[in-house]
Amino acid sequence: MKLSNKEIEIINERRKIQKKKMGKTSDMYMILPCIHRPFHNKEIWSKLMDLLEETQPKGVVVTGDYLDLFTLGTYNAESLYNLKDITLEEEYADGLKGIEEINKAVPNAKKMFLFGNHEDRYFREVQKKDNAKYGNALISPVEALKLKETGWEVKTNWKDDYFTVGNLDITHGVFFSVHVAKKHLETHDSNIMFAHCHRVQEFTLGSKSGYAIGWLGDRDSKYFNYMPRLQRKNWRNAFAVVRVIEGVSYVEVIKINEVDNTFMFEGNLY
Repeated sequence: MKLSNKEIEIINERRKIQKKKMGKTSDMYMILPCIHRPFHNKEIWSKLMDLLEETQPKGVVVTGDYLDLFTLGTYNAESLYNLKDITLEEEYADGLKGIEEINKAVPNAKKMFLFGNHEDRYFREVQKKDNAKYGNALISPVEALKLKETGWEVKTNWKDDYFTVGNLDITHGVFFSVHVAKKHLETHDSNIMFAHCHRVQEFTLGSKSGYAIGWLGDRDSKYFNYMPRLQRKNWRNAFAVVRVIEGVSYVEVIKINEVDNTFMFEGNLY
């Protein structure tokens, strides 16, 4: 069917607008979900540090559960057997090592750190009646990871806090339901990205979207055996890239090939 001159004019105008948009530069943010150090996927972590160094994003957001804090978990209360191979000091030392690696890879990036329910284990521990037994030995994740000293912006209310990137709110997440992206979107009522459930999922309602962006832990670590096998098999290693143009966020969730821990980014295989 032959187009009218008016229709051709409209199409050409749309192409001009699209070309103009494509010529605009974007601010890129790397979003790192649920790392669970020291039980993280170490091969993926190494590749992510290479990616950060190569791309130099404007910002990095850690979405909570960066630390596992296994030693403070209720699953291990009064269990010397479960705790025989790990100490809080070792967890903190490994976490600090990872923060130092990020700082080295992207020294000029804006760095944002959210607490998750695992970091919140620290607060639950110090609220116990017998917390005086620790003296000054039980320090917070913020202090142990030297976040304030190295320029990180930190938010510690894991259920309510979030960072806004463009028109997207990034939070730790609070729900585990089957349709978890839908639940978060309906509850938050604006574009939202989260981790928490360790699954990858997207739900769009009108002009708003909810994104579950997976996790970066090692599913085969014995330290996750407290979760049922059938639940763990649904966890997916992934992370997200958010590009912001004129206040609008464009989301790409990058899923890891779990056969060999590889992923694609901008046509390159890592």
